[in-house]
Amino acid sequence: MQVDSKQALVAAIVFSIMGVFAMMTGPVYIGALVGQLGFDAGQASLIVSLEYLGVALASLCAAFWMHKISWKVAGVLASIVIFVGNLLSVQQTSFEVLSVIRFVVGFLGEGTAFIIAIAVISSTKDQQRNFGFSIASQVTFGVLALVTLPRVIAAYGFAGLMVPLAILALLFSAAALWMPSGVSRAENAAEGSSAGSIWPALIALLAMFIWCTGLGAIWNFAELIAVAGGLTQTEAGDAMAFSTACAIAGGLIASALGGRFGSLLPVAVALSVQMVMIWLLQGEMSWIQFAMTAAVFQIFWNITGPFMMGAVAMSDPTGKVSVVIPAAQIGGLFLGLAVAGQLVTDTNLVPANYTAIICCVVALLVFAPVALRLSKQAR
Repeated sequence: MQVDSKQALVAAIVFSIMGVFAMMTGPVYIGALVGQLGFDAGQASLIVSLEYLGVALASLCAAFWMHKISWKVAGVLASIVIFVGNLLSVQQTSFEVLSVIRFVVGFLGEGTAFIIAIAVISSTKDQQRNFGFSIASQVTFGVLALVTLPRVIAAYGFAGLMVPLAILALLFSAAALWMPSGVSRAENAAEGSSAGSIWPALIALLAMFIWCTGLGAIWNFAELIAVAGGLTQTEAGDAMAFSTACAIAGGLIASALGGRFGSLLPVAVALSVQMVMIWLLQGEMSWIQFAMTAAVFQIFWNITGPFMMGAVAMSDPTGKVSVVIPAAQIGGLFLGLAVAGQLVTDTNLVPANYTAIICCVVALLVFAPVALRLSKQAR
């Protein structure tokens, strides 16, 4: 199967959805661990964090095997790990045992699936457009999951979360048949990449990490900001679900723009809008004000991602930097949460806003030279 075929792209998108199972179901995931299995909030957060850590570590290890093992085989194995791991999780009430299972699912299952998806899309000719489709698909899955899974969990307990995701993984495994066996980036380097130099890709990856640190700082406190602004938790949850649904448009807009305007202009505009929305996410707010501010923020958040990922891929002649994208994203989200968590207080959440805005500014400054270099090469 050719890496630029429609079937390969569909397979990559399907596997990218598997890669974000834990991230996109996070709120209901933690709720199910607490409400259905009786873990406290700290234990539940740690279990999910270990699964995230597994995904991030898988990304860091991928460079050692991506060009040695068939992506088809790796994809099938990842699907099997998710399927079996989720079914095993249904039977567990031990914090220690469940933590180990979820880490393995993140490392060998979701992380591997995500890496394969990133590798395929990074090897296509129009990375930015295809990353946009991928993100839009992931967000669509997230919205559907947040709408449907709470009802299934209420009826069937923790199995109502694990079993549907296990079945999806088994069904999605069929897409591995459309996967290319692998791509030699030495032969299929992105157009315009300078031979041998991975520094531009590393700098673009650093910009993504800094930006995601800002996202982690503000988005993890969004519900608390809404409640502090006068909304109930239910109203805040509904508003965030609405904004997430709107965010699908961001990935689609990025796909439509493709490489027409390069990388710097779309990222600069998107980050600027995000900074304005982050500043507005404070003080007293009505439901519609919070919902619309969060929606605009998420739309432009999902415009930024494809262009940054595309810049990493286009600047990476080896393919080894691109597969670390999930580690940069997840690592940034958790660093942002950790930093902002040390700065905010019960009565003052504004440091989260300041942290996010500073990260957006620094990310743009770091990203600009790489984007200008790519534009120069394109001309």
